[in-house]
Amino acid sequence: MSASADRPGATVASDLALPGKLALLWRVWVTAAGVQLALRRKPLPEVVRMLAESSPRAPMPAPLLSRAVSRGLRIGRWQPRCLIRSLVLFRLLRAQGDAAELVIGLPDHATSPDAHAWIELAGRDVGPLPGRGMHRELSRYPRAL
Repeated sequence: MSASADRPGATVASDLALPGKLALLWRVWVTAAGVQLALRRKPLPEVVRMLAESSPRAPMPAPLLSRAVSRGLRIGRWQPRCLIRSLVLFRLLRAQGDAAELVIGLPDHATSPDAHAWIELAGRDVGPLPGRGMHRELSRYPRAL
């Protein structure tokens, strides 16, 4: 369970009525558009630093946000790459005060330079799928100061 799910008043999936689901979907889309724009203009460490800023929000459990990002950004058979999904999830978790970390890694026995990105909370993988899986960490953001 994520840190936000332990908080009093944390939302669970069954608590979201249609208006809440639509509002969450809108947040996912707006955040994704901002992430894609930022990645075109700035290097990844700057984008992560910008997305790490928190703002007061009603907390939602990490699994709910992870599912919302994965489902909300899928359009038909098309789905954005793991970096975009991870950065959107990172932003949504950070915005509600969770200490999310972006992790980038390669498969243990990589045959290509294709990396995978996922989010961790307190060392626990929260998505997007396939998450850590059989990947070895190469980099973690934000880095310790």
